[in-house]
Amino acid sequence: MNTKILIVEDDVVFCKLLTRFLSKNEFEVMDAQNGKDAYELMELNVFKLAVLDYRLPDMTGIEILSKLKEKQPNAKVVLITRYGDEEVASKAIAAGADAFISKPINPDELLDVIKNLN
Repeated sequence: MNTKILIVEDDVVFCKLLTRFLSKNEFEVMDAQNGKDAYELMELNVFKLAVLDYRLPDMTGIEILSKLKEKQPNAKVVLITRYGDEEVASKAIAAGADAFISKPINPDELLDVIKNLN
């Protein structure tokens, strides 16, 4: 497959778990734990897809989504946040997110969403 994916998640353990899981499923994965590092990765790479946590220490996933869509308009974006945050889901879709998943995330469900977006 060799699709390059950006994961931005401030929970380091969960971020690395997703990175390893998607890497084992033949994706090229890069990750960041904050918006600043995500911006740096976006400057140096072209991502086909991004998985963005909504709540980050320095900005929101929607801010990263907007920057990514500005630089890479064809990139697909999956926004993740805590269960039941419908207002955030609406904002994410309005900002250009292609999918929205509530935490806790089932990695297999995320993989299905990613495959459907490819």
